[in-house]
Amino acid sequence: MTLNQRSATTVTISIIFVTLMTTGILLYALPWNYFIGAIHIWASFFFIIGTILHFKNNLKVYLSHLQKKVGKQTLIRTGLGFLVVVIGLMAGVPPFSSIMEVSEELKTANQPVTAEYTVLDLTANPELPKLNLFVKTGSSYVSEPQPYMLGITYTSIPQMAVWMETIEGQYIDTLYVTGKISSSGFGETDTGPTRRPEALPYWSHSRGIQEDDGYFAPVANNADLDGVTSATPKNDSLIALTAPQMGKYRLMLEINRSYDFNDYYSKDRFPEDPIYSGDGSSGQPSLIYSVTIDSASPGKYLLELIGHGHHSGQNGDLYSDLSNISSAKDILSFIVAELE
Repeated sequence: MTLNQRSATTVTISIIFVTLMTTGILLYALPWNYFIGAIHIWASFFFIIGTILHFKNNLKVYLSHLQKKVGKQTLIRTGLGFLVVVIGLMAGVPPFSSIMEVSEELKTANQPVTAEYTVLDLTANPELPKLNLFVKTGSSYVSEPQPYMLGITYTSIPQMAVWMETIEGQYIDTLYVTGKISSSGFGETDTGPTRRPEALPYWSHSRGIQEDDGYFAPVANNADLDGVTSATPKNDSLIALTAPQMGKYRLMLEINRSYDFNDYYSKDRFPEDPIYSGDGSSGQPSLIYSVTIDSASPGKYLLELIGHGHHSGQNGDLYSDLSNISSAKDILSFIVAELE
């Protein structure tokens, strides 16, 4: 390599290095930016090319460094240092994890506040009053990561049903139900779909349709649930519904999330219960919220927590004692219904 080539390579690599350093600091401290990220990636690409050319033209010099004692020691120390960093990051221990935690804190501090929510429009009859249900998620809405296989994890979000009852507690109609509940879409076994009668037992028993296997939890092809079924929102949601003019009625909501075990509803709490999946995912029972709505009085109505369902769905009773319920109360922050 000529002197001019060495000079050109050195200057080029220096410019690329400064670019990588600057964009790296920005990406570390600020929310992701397409322009900065693109420059960083292109600079990395050119840096790789420059490094390859540098090694190619200086291979003999590099090998001579490795033959020296200081070169060998530096190579070993650098390799061991890098290995320690990798192990520290995998174990999630400080100070290695602290570097990424500080990055997240900086990015969060510079992230603009957003108010995103999912809109589910289930209004079918424009002649009927519109009932908007705003569901505000809580700190326990999404489960902790659960192991799947080979280090792969997944999270769980709740199942939910919204329906109407008379003031006396008689079931009228379902206004909204999540898709997995409406068709037992929790996977397949050798004998058919996985059944979860413990998921929303108060609603399913109120609905009053018993399937061939004896459970009240619905299976596929339910005509009464057509048009009111949708996926579970992954964040705050606004569910647009229609409700008939029928004086006063009770608006009900039942919600349940897997993997929310606590000291009382532990994995081994009910070892003789064939439904409660003590070594699986049941956890705390479903929670039921309610409010009385007057069709003649448009306005906002706040749903209140009134009890929970049976932990394994053996019946459709409402249990008002909530003393053993803990984090499940934080699945939702609040639920507001607005009658237009």
